[in-house]
Amino acid sequence: MVNPQNALKAARRLALIMTVGALLLTGLAALGLVYGVLNTVAAGDALAALGGYGAYGVSAAQAWILMGVVAVHVGVWIALLAVARRLFQELADARPARASRTARRAAMLLWAMLAWGIVSQAIFSVAATWGYPEGERALAIAFGTPQISIAFSALIASFLAHAFALGAELWQDHKAVV
Repeated sequence: MVNPQNALKAARRLALIMTVGALLLTGLAALGLVYGVLNTVAAGDALAALGGYGAYGVSAAQAWILMGVVAVHVGVWIALLAVARRLFQELADARPARASRTARRAAMLLWAMLAWGIVSQAIFSVAATWGYPEGERALAIAFGTPQISIAFSALIASFLAHAFALGAELWQDHKAVV
């Protein structure tokens, strides 16, 4: 017979890992926000350089746009970690029906992350290169390995939502018979 305690312990550990991840990301986001407020142009230059757009020097407005794009990304990641934590906690509490709804939310967030990733790339590239000389400005739109990975993750989360729903029905049937 299968011992469900091992799965429940693993779900509790994963819920804890998601909580720690969300807290760390929130702390890093707060530090980034403080740095961005205190050194707006330097933060914008750093973000443009990290994005691969060099250091032509961004204006304060460009820096705020770049920081806004990154802030939305971080916000979506924090939301995703929070939903994943809730999913694992619901599994640890043996509530597969609720886990099914939460897995659907996770899939929806992953699809939103994919869409925002594509849109934000265009916004980021235009904002980062706005001060470039004419002819060197860029508008980047791409669909590569990171986007394919997120789409694959969203498909898996969608499948898990259906599997949890089926598991919840089977669990209820089993409880009714026993």
